[in-house]
Amino acid sequence: EAKTGEILTYLSLPSADRNAYGTASTEQKVDRPAVNAYEPGSVFKIFSVASFLDSGIITPDTIFLCDGLYEKRSSSGERIRITCLEHHGWVNARDALKYSCNDAIAQMSDLIDTDSFLARVHSFGFGERTGVELPGETRGIVKSRDDKYWSGRTKATMSIGQEISVSALQMVQAASAIADGGTPVQLTFIQRITDKDGNVEYTHEPQFKQRIIKASTAKYVLSCMETTAQSGTGRRAALGDISIGVKTGTAQMADKEHGGY
Repeated sequence: EAKTGEILTYLSLPSADRNAYGTASTEQKVDRPAVNAYEPGSVFKIFSVASFLDSGIITPDTIFLCDGLYEKRSSSGERIRITCLEHHGWVNARDALKYSCNDAIAQMSDLIDTDSFLARVHSFGFGERTGVELPGETRGIVKSRDDKYWSGRTKATMSIGQEISVSALQMVQAASAIADGGTPVQLTFIQRITDKDGNVEYTHEPQFKQRIIKASTAKYVLSCMETTAQSGTGRRAALGDISIGVKTGTAQMADKEHGGY
């Protein structure tokens, strides 16, 4: 519930049978939404576009030419190539989210300086635990410029949701900032606590964090997500006459045994 931060449904599969927890396998006991860090893929683009818009480096009317391939050479001679699924032609921020355009998002990332972009990423809560009432929560991984694996393509790649690791809980909390007009809300599993006689000892009150993007930015990105459901890559998520905002994502999964993806 974005207005309160209360987590209404929580699922980790495969899961353990709570009536026979002692016989559950290690895999069944893993709390994936909290402890697993993964590359979010294109869902992350909503936070990138929000950062670009809010910083003023682009406007809703700024357009970029997608020819199916983002390509450039760094000052050190490194050749950088990021492919796109289609040739989308001239697109603005709304189109880029609607079609999940890698090329346009990567071009946008060239316009923001690295330190400003990383500050924006951290402001959404990435790289830090959410502080929800669960043990073993991961921080995820947000590279710094001093990281030995930082390269000329890292900022562009990060903007489309790769070369960054997040938890599912971090993604939910960051998305609450889009839903709540630019202010994220603290996540919680506890709505109320009662004693054995049913007397209420604690009732949760929403705890909003510091504003990270302007209300107008959040409203625009949310409208772009609605467009994605109406006529973009998220059409299958549309719910008829119910307004819904979505962002599709296809993430490569790291092969922990053999390396690569």
